[in-house]
Amino acid sequence: MNANDQVLVDIAYKMAQDIDTEILMTTMGWHKLELSDGLVHGKRYLTVHPDNGEHWNEMMTWMVGTFGATAHDGVWTPDMRWYANNAKFWFQDPADLTLFLLKWS
Repeated sequence: MNANDQVLVDIAYKMAQDIDTEILMTTMGWHKLELSDGLVHGKRYLTVHPDNGEHWNEMMTWMVGTFGATAHDGVWTPDMRWYANNAKFWFQDPADLTLFLLKWS
């Protein structure tokens, strides 16, 4: 197998994995969550972006009930436990992100 063939095999494998994952997530009712991080007032926060806004209101209700209210002015109040901004939830504590993922993924 030459290098071009290997690239095609690798791409096909990745596509098959993505398709299988999407089918499994849909079948099981799981939600795709994109993880990242960012800075708020110089502090590192872990972020999660739900793939669509279908459950956003339910997630917000759960967030407030679980972690308490966040700032009404978005990310402008420093040192909050969590924020909701830019279609993402921002977590200061990695354990809070883990709890979110256990609930919503």
